[in-house]
Amino acid sequence: MIRIAVTDDDLSIHEKLREYLSRFDISYDSDLHTDFFTSCEELADTMKNGRCYDLIFLDIGFKGMNGTEFGTLLRRKRKDYDTQIVFISSVKEHAMKLFRIDPIEFLVKPISEDEFRRCMHLFMEKYGSSDTFLEYTLDNIRHRIRSREVLYLESDRKKAVFHTRNGTFSVYGKVSDIIESDRSRFLCISRGVYVNIEHITDVTLKEIHLTDDSGLFISRGCQSAVRDRLAGI
Repeated sequence: MIRIAVTDDDLSIHEKLREYLSRFDISYDSDLHTDFFTSCEELADTMKNGRCYDLIFLDIGFKGMNGTEFGTLLRRKRKDYDTQIVFISSVKEHAMKLFRIDPIEFLVKPISEDEFRRCMHLFMEKYGSSDTFLEYTLDNIRHRIRSREVLYLESDRKKAVFHTRNGTFSVYGKVSDIIESDRSRFLCISRGVYVNIEHITDVTLKEIHLTDDSGLFISRGCQSAVRDRLAGI
């Protein structure tokens, strides 16, 4: 599933992008799921409560928090460089001011379907090349889960427990073996506990906080390694 957010206070833009997204989804069987917002504050609150998005279509001009301020919040404060942003505006000159937020595209209103599709193809190429999977066996069947869906994993005797965006489940196996194909994404914070770096929102000396507002203990033996690893991000 690809999660998309459209944020614009112009409801006609909602309807237009809803049509474009629906036709794109049917044409390419992309499994798109889209939420619509009328303010950056509404989007920010939703993401603060644990909802994550792969792509955000974001208008620039709002009465409250504007799109540039939200983009800066996402990149600088939340350290989220994985969520892709497409800025939309009726003012073409805005485009040159947005490079520090690293959007993948800038669309000028009125948005044509050709420009929208070009933008979506650009995103799909980036999404497909950056996505990785973890593999595990459950009920003698081999499964895969997107690494980005996993908040953290922990060992429980002979089992590995997956804590994901959508819940928790356990399988037989070693955590170290499961993350071997994507080890650079995960950080050991205590014996048998590996956290997905992209879900970290805050770190203190003894605790790490994740996008679902959970807090996990950092063992004394891992504190130095955690500090050094995160300092390089």
